[in-house]
Amino acid sequence: MNKPEFYSKAESFLNHLFAQIQTHHVELRSHWSIDHLCFRVQSLESYEQQKVAFASFGQLLIESEVKGRMIATFKLPEAVKFRGYHIDLVELPAPKQGKVTIEGFEHVEVVTDLPFESLRQKYAGLRLDEGGLQKPFNQELEIEMQDCALKFHPLSLESVITLEKNQKVYGALKKSLVLEIFKACQPMVAGSFPLGLEVSGSDLDILLTSSDLKALHKLAETSFGPFQKYEAQFTEVAGLESLVIRFDFEGVSFELFAQATESLQQVAYRHFQIEERLLKLGGDKFHQAVRRLRLQGLKTELAFAKALNLSGDPYAELLCLQGKSETELLSLFR
Repeated sequence: MNKPEFYSKAESFLNHLFAQIQTHHVELRSHWSIDHLCFRVQSLESYEQQKVAFASFGQLLIESEVKGRMIATFKLPEAVKFRGYHIDLVELPAPKQGKVTIEGFEHVEVVTDLPFESLRQKYAGLRLDEGGLQKPFNQELEIEMQDCALKFHPLSLESVITLEKNQKVYGALKKSLVLEIFKACQPMVAGSFPLGLEVSGSDLDILLTSSDLKALHKLAETSFGPFQKYEAQFTEVAGLESLVIRFDFEGVSFELFAQATESLQQVAYRHFQIEERLLKLGGDKFHQAVRRLRLQGLKTELAFAKALNLSGDPYAELLCLQGKSETELLSLFR
């Protein structure tokens, strides 16, 4: 498949998918982004052929083994533009052994700030595949449609890849078992590491939700109390009781933040989501500008605000932007 064929087939697939989305009355909110397309292949031979084809017009970000098969992800120099969405990644999985696959585009994934339980209740009448909810990291919920699917997840694929390629940090995240221990608390990885904006002294931020912070505190103390620099304190943030837990593990500083508010609706996640989207739309030049400001000592939100020449309170300004569509956000870079 050459470049023109790729973009033509992607557009045809998206037209088919969005017709299904309309038929099934699925809502895609204007501030959500479609972060990648998935292209399935029938055989290992086809996987290798398409990998070469995609590499001729895209950049291979990563190829890694997931559950016994290889998956390659490419970044497109020109985003697939469709109804205001800018899709700049394509995922190419090798076929699962023993599974018959129809070759072609199969699904897209949407970055959502709605908790999975809300999505499950909203679309309870549709065919849902909840297998992805068992993943310890970046869970996903799938709506199955005619010859296609729509998936939701809270962290973009590029952020996941950025974190995975940081072997020290990602290794510490897995070995610490933080995500497994606090699975019931909807753990959400956020902050500078998934964005590739970490500097010396950056923490690996994980957001949690709990209606019983005292019980959470006990669980944290039992699980991580022996770790270096462990500390926990109750505080109040935005008028809500909160718990902050810090510790070091394998040379990585962790900071866990818990509130009764859903993880995906906490202010820190909303800041993270808009920062993720701005980096996608602003490209390498904008990423470098924000990183320079971070290296000068600015906190992440302040660096974004300065790079965008935002006036007023940076934290409030970014929250306002979080509700904007991609078309509206692109105007910031003109």
